[in-house]
Amino acid sequence: MKLRTWPVRLVLGCIAAGALVYGFTHGKLSEDEAEPPAPPASLSIWVYSKGWEDMVHAFGQRYPHIDVQIRSFRSYEQLYTELLASISAGAAPQLAEIHSFYGIAQLAATGAALPVGNVLTAGKPAFLPAFSAAFRYRDEDWAVPFGGSVPVLYYREEPFKRLAGRAPALSTWEEVRQTLSLVKEPPGEEVSKGYGTMTVDKELPWYLASLSYAPKESGGPAAERTRSALELWRNLTHESKLMKPLQHDRAASDFINGKAGMYVGSSDKLPTIERYIGGKFSFDLAKLPAWKQEALLPGGVHGLVALKSDPERLKAAQSFVQEITAPEAQSALWNTVGLIPARADVIGKLEEESALSERLRRILSWLPSLAGRAPRDDDYERWKRTEHMLEQIELNPQEPVEDVGMLY
Repeated sequence: MKLRTWPVRLVLGCIAAGALVYGFTHGKLSEDEAEPPAPPASLSIWVYSKGWEDMVHAFGQRYPHIDVQIRSFRSYEQLYTELLASISAGAAPQLAEIHSFYGIAQLAATGAALPVGNVLTAGKPAFLPAFSAAFRYRDEDWAVPFGGSVPVLYYREEPFKRLAGRAPALSTWEEVRQTLSLVKEPPGEEVSKGYGTMTVDKELPWYLASLSYAPKESGGPAAERTRSALELWRNLTHESKLMKPLQHDRAASDFINGKAGMYVGSSDKLPTIERYIGGKFSFDLAKLPAWKQEALLPGGVHGLVALKSDPERLKAAQSFVQEITAPEAQSALWNTVGLIPARADVIGKLEEESALSERLRRILSWLPSLAGRAPRDDDYERWKRTEHMLEQIELNPQEPVEDVGMLY
């Protein structure tokens, strides 16, 4: 029996020796061999404006280990309502684009939003005060501003110069009405196609508030200012018939296509207008004409609000916010989508550029006159109520103006 078992023992010994050698040579990574890549971090961002593709691409090159998922919405209102629903359902993104028109106070009240101090870990840059004020609620900043605009009046140049012999004076709304009336009924000429009309962009409550804004004013004087702005709106639509009712959704396209001689919009629309008008006709822009306002409101401020999440995703969100507020990204926003940088130091460098166009230089010259409008708890409800009021005024010249204190 013993003679018959020795071959088996020999085979088993060879197997054991081979396993021992394999364990020493392959059982652990060599010092020169790379470790397996770490799983990518995930970052979900909800946005509503254009131009995010380039920013996300640049971020991905700098942080390849972060998987950014962008969800785009048709409008800010759609994003805002779905964001509140996602917070209630415990399925909110890590970052969301927010607008200064409404919503920051309501998001802060949910307890899901993070103060800016928890997001800008590398320190808070010096932002334009009027932009920062849009997201400051109860002595705390709740969103990081990354860009904004100023309100402007775009106008076609040639019909006004042809009839008046010079560029029009458009510093007040009385001058606007006189200029449009001149083109609407040119002496001895056929009425021009739409030159004598104006159009206002669809963010109507904000433009109404801009016509009557006075910092830190409330009570009777504020109500009178709002009432006066509503009467101006009524006059433009009905008495002078210079503004077609309920045409605001296509305001910019009507101006670009020559169906309106003037267009009230925001400065960030300038790249789009320049691109689509091309050489079809000449145009220029002026600051929002004065009515009862004592200061100029921003044409809108874009910001990023961070929502509570796990440490890994929060760190990814912090990296993205730091990236979008860096000087290089701020300059890119100005050049690509027309947003005025939120950082004061970047604005200062832009003003020093010798190649800056006269239009852009003029826009920057209006920034010192900007005033910040603080958010309120019921901004969204006031916004919807004001939309309804302006719609009724445009439909009915006899529509009474009642409780203006509850308007935006």
